[in-house]
Amino acid sequence: MKWIKLFDSQAKFQERVVLGRIFNVSINGILISILRKEQDIFAFKSTCPHAGASLAEGFVNYSNEIVCPLHGYRFSLIDGMEKSGYSCELPLYATSLREDGFYIGLR
Repeated sequence: MKWIKLFDSQAKFQERVVLGRIFNVSINGILISILRKEQDIFAFKSTCPHAGASLAEGFVNYSNEIVCPLHGYRFSLIDGMEKSGYSCELPLYATSLREDGFYIGLR
């Protein structure tokens, strides 16, 4: 896994990635969404694997699922699986908040 440093400090990360709001970033041509929810940090591909809709325009429900705004498909932010079984899984990315900043892991 290759770790990409996005922010040089925890403070910069918390300033840019606001609790409960989706933050988008492009890494190596991949649009990735980052979400801080309570103590958890999730990173996932920003486009729905079903029809390419922007998941950043969707919402996260109480089960930590991102809901696509186009067709309502629900993708788990824990394992990437689509919960109704009609679509393929959502790519997820490892995250690491360290003393020296915030990193995303790419395979």
